Amino acid sequence: MQDWISEWVQEGRLYVWRYADARRGWRGWQWTGDPAGCRSLRNLLDRMQGGEARHRTLRLEPVTNRVLDIPNAGFRVAGQFAKLRIEYRPDADVLQLEPNDGALILTVGPGRLRKLTAALNEIEIGLGDLGIDSGEPKADPWLFWWAPDIED
Repeated sequence: MQDWISEWVQEGRLYVWRYADARRGWRGWQWTGDPAGCRSLRNLLDRMQGGEARHRTLRLEPVTNRVLDIPNAGFRVAGQFAKLRIEYRPDADVLQLEPNDGALILTVGPGRLRKLTAALNEIEIGLGDLGIDSGEPKADPWLFWWAPDIED
């Protein structure tokens, strides 16, 4: 049997951050990426959906002032993360994103996967400034921003 998840190769750029001392409305996880990065992550999530518990680790790009200019919140970043470990769990009901030793651990299951992939699709096609709920009561929403204009 072909292992579609192991064969997946990351493309593009992804950025995930939180603001330090953010005001209400700016708290929560912030996401953006270039179209290739968003499409690549959606492809991985599609491969994971409906299967058994699996995981993959991706690289995250450093969050620069140019990336922070997108939402123009005027806040400093609370930590930089170099990696994002995605853990697909068929029994997970909520989206969870937790820092762990310089990396982020994203837990996702079928119940919230479509919301996450829909938000990534919006970024991919040039939209942004939208939020999704994680499914956890009283949790801050995750905010998604249009793609940064960054060239190599």
